[in-house]
Amino acid sequence: DLFIWKEIISPQELKKIRLKTMMNFLSDYETGKNEKRYIIGKLPNLSFLENSFDIGLCSHFLFLYSDKLTLDFHIKSIFEMLRIAKEVRIFPLLDLTGRTSKHFKGVKKKLDLHGYKVKIKNSSYEFQKSGNKMIVIN
Repeated sequence: DLFIWKEIISPQELKKIRLKTMMNFLSDYETGKNEKRYIIGKLPNLSFLENSFDIGLCSHFLFLYSDKLTLDFHIKSIFEMLRIAKEVRIFPLLDLTGRTSKHFKGVKKKLDLHGYKVKIKNSSYEFQKSGNKMIVIN
Protein backbone atom coordinates (compact mmCIF):
# COMPACT_ATOMS: atom_id res chain seq x y z
CA ASP A 1 0.00 0.00 0.00
CA LEU A 2 3.04 2.32 0.02
CA PHE A 3 3.37 2.10 -3.77
CA ILE A 4 1.39 3.04 -6.87
CA TRP A 5 1.04 -0.07 -9.01
CA LYS A 6 0.25 1.68 -12.29
CA GLU A 7 3.31 1.64 -14.56
CA ILE A 8 4.78 -1.32 -12.69
CA ILE A 9 1.80 -3.58 -12.12
CA SER A 10 3.04 -6.09 -9.54
CA PRO A 11 5.89 -7.00 -7.19
CA GLN A 12 6.81 -9.79 -9.61
CA GLU A 13 7.17 -7.31 -12.48
CA LEU A 14 9.23 -5.02 -10.25
CA LYS A 15 11.57 -7.91 -9.43
CA LYS A 16 11.90 -8.76 -13.13
CA ILE A 17 12.68 -5.14 -14.06
CA ARG A 18 15.26 -4.77 -11.30
CA LEU A 19 16.97 -8.07 -12.11
CA LYS A 20 17.16 -7.12 -15.80
CA THR A 21 18.61 -3.73 -14.92
CA MET A 22 21.15 -5.31 -12.58
CA MET A 23 22.21 -7.82 -15.24
CA ASN A 24 22.59 -5.03 -17.84
CA PHE A 25 24.81 -3.12 -15.43
CA LEU A 26 26.88 -6.15 -14.45
CA SER A 27 27.43 -7.17 -18.07
CA ASP A 28 28.72 -3.66 -18.86
CA TYR A 29 30.64 -3.05 -15.65
CA GLU A 30 34.16 -4.21 -16.58
CA THR A 31 34.05 -2.49 -19.98
CA GLY A 32 32.61 0.66 -18.43
CA LYS A 33 35.22 0.65 -15.69
CA ASN A 34 38.04 0.29 -18.27
CA GLU A 35 36.52 3.11 -20.34
CA LYS A 36 36.24 5.22 -17.14
CA ARG A 37 32.44 5.43 -17.39
CA TYR A 38 32.21 3.94 -13.89
CA ILE A 39 34.30 5.58 -11.21
CA ILE A 40 34.20 4.22 -7.70
CA GLY A 41 33.38 6.77 -5.03
CA LYS A 42 31.75 6.88 -1.63
CA LEU A 43 29.85 9.67 0.03
CA PRO A 44 30.51 11.82 1.93
CA ASN A 45 34.00 12.14 0.37
CA LEU A 46 34.43 12.12 -3.39
CA SER A 47 37.69 12.37 -5.33
CA PHE A 48 36.53 14.84 -7.98
CA LEU A 49 37.79 18.40 -8.32
CA GLU A 50 35.55 21.35 -7.45
CA ASN A 51 32.92 22.15 -10.07
CA SER A 52 33.70 19.02 -12.08
CA PHE A 53 30.04 18.60 -13.09
CA ASP A 54 27.09 20.75 -14.08
CA ILE A 55 24.68 18.56 -12.17
CA GLY A 56 24.88 15.97 -9.40
CA LEU A 57 22.03 13.49 -9.05
CA CYS A 58 21.19 11.29 -6.10
CA SER A 59 18.29 8.92 -6.52
CA HIS A 60 16.88 6.59 -3.88
CA PHE A 61 19.74 6.91 -1.39
CA LEU A 62 19.84 10.15 0.62
CA PHE A 63 16.62 10.74 2.59
CA LEU A 64 15.33 7.24 1.70
CA TYR A 65 17.57 5.54 4.29
CA SER A 66 17.11 8.11 7.05
CA ASP A 67 16.84 5.36 9.65
CA LYS A 68 20.37 4.19 8.77
CA LEU A 69 22.11 7.44 7.72
CA THR A 70 22.47 10.34 10.17
CA LEU A 71 21.61 13.99 9.63
CA ASP A 72 25.35 14.72 9.74
CA PHE A 73 25.98 12.16 6.96
CA HIS A 74 23.24 13.76 4.84
CA ILE A 75 24.65 17.27 5.34
CA LYS A 76 28.25 16.24 4.62
CA SER A 77 27.19 14.26 1.54
CA ILE A 78 25.08 17.08 0.10
CA PHE A 79 27.80 19.68 0.69
CA GLU A 80 30.30 17.34 -0.98
CA MET A 81 28.00 17.00 -3.98
CA LEU A 82 27.66 20.79 -4.07
CA ARG A 83 31.44 21.08 -4.04
CA ILE A 84 31.76 19.06 -7.23
CA ALA A 85 28.54 20.08 -9.04
CA LYS A 86 26.90 23.42 -9.80
CA GLU A 87 23.46 21.97 -9.08
CA VAL A 88 22.38 19.00 -6.97
CA ARG A 89 19.10 17.11 -7.23
CA ILE A 90 17.94 14.52 -4.70
CA PHE A 91 14.93 12.27 -5.25
CA PRO A 92 12.68 11.32 -3.47
CA LEU A 93 12.32 13.25 -0.21
CA LEU A 94 10.64 10.30 1.51
CA ASP A 95 12.07 7.61 3.74
CA LEU A 96 11.25 3.91 3.38
CA THR A 97 8.06 4.30 5.42
CA GLY A 98 6.63 6.81 2.93
CA ARG A 99 7.03 9.83 5.20
CA THR A 100 9.11 12.92 4.47
CA SER A 101 12.59 12.18 5.78
CA LYS A 102 13.22 13.21 9.38
CA HIS A 103 16.44 14.82 8.09
CA PHE A 104 14.80 17.03 5.46
CA LYS A 105 14.15 20.06 7.71
CA GLY A 106 17.66 19.96 9.19
CA VAL A 107 19.25 19.69 5.73
CA LYS A 108 17.16 22.57 4.39
CA LYS A 109 17.98 24.74 7.40
CA LYS A 110 21.73 24.14 6.90
CA LEU A 111 21.50 24.89 3.17
CA ASP A 112 19.55 28.10 3.86
CA LEU A 113 22.17 29.19 6.42
CA HIS A 114 24.88 28.79 3.77
CA GLY A 115 22.94 30.83 1.20
CA TYR A 116 22.01 28.05 -1.21
CA LYS A 117 18.89 28.35 -3.34
CA VAL A 118 16.62 25.43 -2.51
CA LYS A 119 13.57 24.50 -4.56
CA ILE A 120 11.19 21.59 -4.30
CA LYS A 121 10.09 20.39 -7.72
CA ASN A 122 7.50 17.84 -8.73
CA SER A 123 8.50 14.86 -10.81
CA SER A 124 6.25 13.01 -13.21
CA TYR A 125 7.64 9.75 -11.77
CA GLU A 126 5.81 8.44 -8.72
CA PHE A 127 6.10 4.82 -7.64
CA GLN A 128 6.30 5.38 -3.90
CA LYS A 129 3.06 7.16 -2.86
CA SER A 130 3.72 10.91 -2.53
CA GLY A 131 7.26 10.21 -3.72
CA ASN A 132 7.10 12.60 -6.64
CA LYS A 133 9.14 15.48 -5.26
CA MET A 134 12.81 16.31 -5.46
CA ILE A 135 15.00 18.95 -3.90
CA VAL A 136 17.01 21.10 -6.33
CA ILE A 137 19.96 22.97 -4.80
CA ASN A 138 22.26 25.57 -6.36
